[in-house]
Amino acid sequence: MALVAVDVVDAFAERPCAGNPAAVVPDAAALTDGDMLRLADELRMEAGFVLPASQTGADLRLRFFTPRREAMLSGHALVAALVALADRGRWPADGRARSLCVETGHGVLPVTLLAAAGRAVSVTFDLPAPRFGEPLAAAEAATALGLPAGAVGIGDHLPQRVSCGFDVLVVPVAERTSALALVEDMGPIRRLADRLGVGGIATFCPDVMTPGVDMLCRFFYPSEGTNEDVVSGTALGAVACYCVDQGIMPRAPAVRLVSEQGHILGRPNRAAVDLELAGRRITRVSLTASGVVVLRGQMCLDSGPRGETN
Repeated sequence: MALVAVDVVDAFAERPCAGNPAAVVPDAAALTDGDMLRLADELRMEAGFVLPASQTGADLRLRFFTPRREAMLSGHALVAALVALADRGRWPADGRARSLCVETGHGVLPVTLLAAAGRAVSVTFDLPAPRFGEPLAAAEAATALGLPAGAVGIGDHLPQRVSCGFDVLVVPVAERTSALALVEDMGPIRRLADRLGVGGIATFCPDVMTPGVDMLCRFFYPSEGTNEDVVSGTALGAVACYCVDQGIMPRAPAVRLVSEQGHILGRPNRAAVDLELAGRRITRVSLTASGVVVLRGQMCLDSGPRGETN
């Protein structure tokens, strides 16, 4: 039985007990795929595993596991992993911005890390370029969310499949009360996501709660055992790209959209998504978030099959 060092980091947060928690194993070189899955399953949260880079030019490799499977990319687990490494002294907290190349299942992503003494670590990372799929009737999305048919859609803008490394159904909701409505039954959301082949449903609303924020977001992720995620970086990227591509937010060569999320879960957070455009085409998507280490310890990990008892 091995002892594995594990950190828990609140990503998309500048203080403890906020944002979205993720587990991080800062040295996962000796772990098998089964070990990684068991660890995420035991802790009931997404986890990032730090490995030596296998591609030329990368500084490190990250693998991501939910409690059910491996994910090619997890935005909040990526933030958590880099925050944990900075907190462990891999880079000095001297206030200098550092450019890194992080190998993931979606290729090598550019990352900028800023660590300064007494401040939360800030991470900016690029997401894969957006892919836009088919639209969906507003009434079908509203039914899955338990909302009146008229609550979904902003003008002529319908729900649409979008991916920035992880396929989601982006659903526009015009009014805040509907956007914050309690979803009592996750079954219809799960069935719709499974039928469409997306990971979950990301809703957004321009009727925000906080000055200086552009969109109020939620992300429903029941297929992975998380009815509602506190925040998802890849989903935020998809929402921001949808808003600009559809003209809901102004187009410009450089666009920054600030999101708020997590209020209904008691873990409010904020993140910024930056887009670069060449004409109408979105050429770059990057996301900036902070994180805080809230727990550091060791986990006893048996190398036997998942679910095996001695």
